[in-house]
Amino acid sequence: MEPSFPPEWADDERMSFLFSTFKQSRDVDSADWDSKMAFWSSLIVKHAKARGLLTLTLRRLQTDFTRRGSIPLGLGKVIQEMLRQGFLQRESDFVAAVTSGWVSWGMRQLVINPLRWTLGSVIGGQVNPDETFVVPDVLKVQADLLLQKYQSSALSAVPLLCEDDVRGLCRDLIPGQDTFQLVLLQMLKDKKICLLQRDGERLVKFVQGGNSHVTPIGDSDLGIYELQKSEKLLSERLQSACDESTRLTEEAKSFNKAGNKTQALRCLRRRKLTEKRISALQGKLDAVQGILERISMAETDRKVVSAYQMGVSALRSALKDVNLEKTESLVEQIQEFCDLQDDISQTLAGAGPGDVDMDTDELERELNEILQKEEVDLPEVPTGPLITSPHHPPLGLRVDNRDVPSGPVFGSPAQSTVGQSNREAAPPVHHALLQ
Repeated sequence: MEPSFPPEWADDERMSFLFSTFKQSRDVDSADWDSKMAFWSSLIVKHAKARGLLTLTLRRLQTDFTRRGSIPLGLGKVIQEMLRQGFLQRESDFVAAVTSGWVSWGMRQLVINPLRWTLGSVIGGQVNPDETFVVPDVLKVQADLLLQKYQSSALSAVPLLCEDDVRGLCRDLIPGQDTFQLVLLQMLKDKKICLLQRDGERLVKFVQGGNSHVTPIGDSDLGIYELQKSEKLLSERLQSACDESTRLTEEAKSFNKAGNKTQALRCLRRRKLTEKRISALQGKLDAVQGILERISMAETDRKVVSAYQMGVSALRSALKDVNLEKTESLVEQIQEFCDLQDDISQTLAGAGPGDVDMDTDELERELNEILQKEEVDLPEVPTGPLITSPHHPPLGLRVDNRDVPSGPVFGSPAQSTVGQSNREAAPPVHHALLQ
């Protein structure tokens, strides 16, 4: 995987300056010195994160950053400055700082011995090209990833693991043995694991979900670990005995088929003994599993009781200033204010400005009178022609207090209007004669 270079990597003039050595003192040209230092410091950290490098050496950096056959000449000075600012840390210093407070947990035998102890020194202002430096930022990321992988795996139900189980869990994440030890140290520094060497075994205890720090390995943890080891051993022996019983049964069939009855009976006799062993192993396994199940249930009960205790504390805190008398008083006050609000609402709804209290019967009589005046039944207007008498000229009609001129009733738009008015407001014309 090639390093991810910045855009100026293609600029020959710029890179010629960056690949040159640093001035003897920063005071000579502080701007150029700072520019070159910022470029290489940032590039080294980005390169380590991109490739997941927990450690690096000067020689490796020179190889990774070789450009057109040239290597950066100032990387030694850059490493010294990064050590001073904390972007890098010597492997030996990192191990010593972590284990100084954890010696009683067997850390020196567990982790320090497998690590390479290098002579961390700057001799004559020069960094040892093969000295190992830790990249703290990348190391913290890897430690968090290992913890997440443990918590999402089936092993999270097991409080105590042997180192080989942890190594198998993160083999694809942390391929190197030395880097794996460094990750364990970082998790130890963050108090996410406990480490212990016991009877030649290296044991690792992870922080359990919901806790910020791991608790020390106690006798109960070791007891559960021994039970789990016994369960695993009994399961393996039981499976082996079952396989042997199956094999003896098949051999007995083969001998019997071949006519060798003596060997067939011998196989059956051995199978009987194997079945007794299977029965004994199964009984022991059931007993161990029963104990582990009870321990698991007890742990669950403990968590439930702890949750109850926290709930009681929360309720006590929430009801600290509340008592029955105060509650009854508040309820009475609320009821009084509700009643008052209802009275106010009724008063506002029934006593608007200008309202007059009237008798309902009187209002209904007035309404009936109004309706009777509006609903007047008018007779139909005759449809035949009107014949007027010579002695009696046509009657003038009044509609809505207006005079309508007399004349023929039919045959013109005016006649139509008169007919309409007659139907609405005038009595029928009685002097009309039909031919």
